[in-house]
Amino acid sequence: MKKWTSILIIAIIVIGLSTGGVLTAREFYFREDDEEVRRAQVGDTVEIHYVGRLRNPDVYDSLRIFDTSYDTIPGVESPRFTLTYDERERGEPFEFTLGEGVIEGWNENVKGMREGESKRFSVPPEKGYGHASEDLIYQIPKTETVPVYQRMPTEEFREKFGEPSINMVVEDQFWGWEKTVISVGADVVRLRHEPDVGDRYNSYSEEGLITEVKDIDSSADGGRGEISLENTVTKPTVVNSEHLSQHDERFREIPQIKGREGQSQDGQGIVIPNENDITVDFNDEVVGRTLFFEVEVLSIEEDAETEE
Repeated sequence: MKKWTSILIIAIIVIGLSTGGVLTAREFYFREDDEEVRRAQVGDTVEIHYVGRLRNPDVYDSLRIFDTSYDTIPGVESPRFTLTYDERERGEPFEFTLGEGVIEGWNENVKGMREGESKRFSVPPEKGYGHASEDLIYQIPKTETVPVYQRMPTEEFREKFGEPSINMVVEDQFWGWEKTVISVGADVVRLRHEPDVGDRYNSYSEEGLITEVKDIDSSADGGRGEISLENTVTKPTVVNSEHLSQHDERFREIPQIKGREGQSQDGQGIVIPNENDITVDFNDEVVGRTLFFEVEVLSIEEDAETEE
């Protein structure tokens, strides 16, 4: 019997060492427990290190890190981060009061852990950051048209480009191509957009979403003209709602909508290619996702009221 027990213990240690991450052989709990060791209870101040990951099959081919307290992650040589990973300074442990100020999934799983213990657990959306809001999911068409000729209030032109003059060339602030002033009035400046067929622009984002000029018809739409465009996603990428609002007003209120729903107000969205259109999801990346954590308890300070 002792022989089989030894083999089982060795097998468990080997498996543990092969998994990587924060967990190592020291964390397996088949050893006899010490009843004197303090375990985290509601109200205790707990100091931890952690790694938080998520899996989004529309965007990533594997688990990605969305947050961590480590400077360098134990057992991980080349960490793979999410698109919206915050590059703030790392390396300091995270301290919190158990039962307050963190997601329910953390309270449930950290409760009962002891100093020096590490644990892996998953948190569903309802015990994490909630379910995604449909109000923050938008569509960008794969094809669209832009007028060749544009009318802009003179004061708006002055604010953006300075004093207007005939044949003055400026850059369109959203599309990135040149446009030329063809007339100047007291109230309105008329401009002609001047891309060329075949030109490609990163208008929506710095990379990952390409807009190609497919056709230009200066006489279409009653003389306003039409520039036919095709949008193609080459890889999931992040866009900014403030930038998109220069082209489409519906994106202007996204930070306020996110704030009302308890999310960040950064206005960032992830572009995801679909069969018939392009989805932009402005929900925070952790919202609506099952989260996977590795937590290591460094210290536990007992609640003063409990001590009394």
